[in-house]
Amino acid sequence: MTPTPSGAGWTLEVDPGCAGWRLDVFLTTRIERLSRTRAAQLVAIDLDDPDRHLKKSSMLRAGMRLFVRRPLPDADATPSEPTILFADDDLIVLDKPSDLAVHPTASRYVRTVTHWIEQTLPGPPRPEPVHRLDVETSGVLLCARHALAVRSLKKAFAEHQVTKRYHAVVDGQPPDAWTSDTPLGFATDSAVRIKIGLGDKPSETRFRVLRRGGRRALVEAIPISGRQHQIRVHLAMAGHPIVGDKLYGPDEQIFLRHIEDGITAADLAVLGHHRHALHALEIKVQWRGTERSFSAPWPDDLDELIHQ
Repeated sequence: MTPTPSGAGWTLEVDPGCAGWRLDVFLTTRIERLSRTRAAQLVAIDLDDPDRHLKKSSMLRAGMRLFVRRPLPDADATPSEPTILFADDDLIVLDKPSDLAVHPTASRYVRTVTHWIEQTLPGPPRPEPVHRLDVETSGVLLCARHALAVRSLKKAFAEHQVTKRYHAVVDGQPPDAWTSDTPLGFATDSAVRIKIGLGDKPSETRFRVLRRGGRRALVEAIPISGRQHQIRVHLAMAGHPIVGDKLYGPDEQIFLRHIEDGITAADLAVLGHHRHALHALEIKVQWRGTERSFSAPWPDDLDELIHQ
């Protein structure tokens, strides 16, 4: 078997449903936030036939293993570093800052938790995050230090044996407590491919107000299901979007401008904060026969928002 080339990139396998697809089309479905134009500019290597030259129009076959080399979009970035909250032979628990993605995307490589792990905790074995947080969501991120821990923890998440507690600053004055069980799916009326809206996947989040300001509130959110963007969407549907949410706040065009050119001063004034005010406060998980609880302190930048 041909070894994977060194350097930054994605290792992908073509599943049967994608057989006969053009290379550039396939890449846009497998790499988050990658346009077809940018996909055509990437260099792809067939790991089973590395001397073959793949073009953007190359047709793929089922089972092909590809390594897609990527230019580092943020090579000069100086990102914040996670704080280690807990570590033992099985687990490492991080407090993720709000400027790091968990995994690489089309616009981030250096500014990711996985890159920080590669540089700081190289192993072997290398710790691996076992769940996701949105880029702008700060807080507790659970990582496993070996393959058995990875499998066990991912199984616990899949079987809803993990309790997650979030805090968010929202616009308006919501009721003291409520539950949202609106089913979710990809929004069909949005220009943003990853946006979530009404759908057919059962979703449930429990909310309660912890503190109130003049026109904002601090809310606790406990997701019972684990849908993408679930807390942000359910709060927006309730009429109380998270302060600073570019996608589910005042206008999704702010999100599109942010992706292309960066946030403007006018957009920031509308949003009220440079990032969405959502923090993963606590995770509880059954581990080796006992319940373990890990928490990350509430950030100062979000605390100030309640009374502004």
